[in-house]
Amino acid sequence: MMQDKTIKLYAHNTCPMVPPVIALFKGANVAYEYINIHQDETARAFVREVNNGYESVPTLLFPDGTTLTEPSTSALKDKLNEFGYDVPLKALMMANLPKMIMLAIILFAILRFAEVI
Repeated sequence: MMQDKTIKLYAHNTCPMVPPVIALFKGANVAYEYINIHQDETARAFVREVNNGYESVPTLLFPDGTTLTEPSTSALKDKLNEFGYDVPLKALMMANLPKMIMLAIILFAILRFAEVI
């Protein structure tokens, strides 16, 4: 009998850290359940319990009962590997896209500023 590998993703729609996690999940074909803590009081209470009273999201609950809160891409990749998921480079790139865009903007600004001096 195969163990259910579905990961519970506790989040809400306004958190900017959630889309990269979802992008990584989709790119790696991860089975997950999205639970909006603004619409589910039991879920909200769980997130608070796990995070010392804070509603920190994304909070992930894995099938073995372990959790990750606001994980880095590399920490999440390592955890997914533990559960047998292959995380391809494309999925990692999609998860890091917001960071890469911000870095490009900062580099562009630095280079533009350097030209002015």
